[in-house]
Amino acid sequence: MGAVLLATVLFTLLALRLTMSSSTTGSSSDSSSGGTTLTGGTAHDVVTLTIASPKTGTTAVEVRLTPREGIRTTGSPTVVTVSAVLPTTGHALPDYTAVRTANHRYQVASLPLMMTGRWEFLVDIDGQGRDDHLVFPLTLTR
Repeated sequence: MGAVLLATVLFTLLALRLTMSSSTTGSSSDSSSGGTTLTGGTAHDVVTLTIASPKTGTTAVEVRLTPREGIRTTGSPTVVTVSAVLPTTGHALPDYTAVRTANHRYQVASLPLMMTGRWEFLVDIDGQGRDDHLVFPLTLTR
């Protein structure tokens, strides 16, 4: 069990590393509207995090879960929470429970980001046979 968890974490970190370069070079699907889209993954889903305004202030955040082929989702309803941490200063936001807006899409309408810097957006997915934790790094500007 521990080896599977470690492999999942390593795969997620590798996927984030590979997709960060494409997201920050303008290939983000929301770059025309000023938003930033980051993609990661778990054994169950491809996870897409969209930050509507990657600047200081309040912003909407959307999490889209795209189930991987062959994975069935059963059990309790999925609960998605989003928080953010600025490790260099010790600032952290509490967990915000995302509201389901459509099939496999969840949104936090107002996430307060108080300063610039290299933030880590934490996404937790719980339910339907999974307990996944992802970290999406993103540098915020003014």
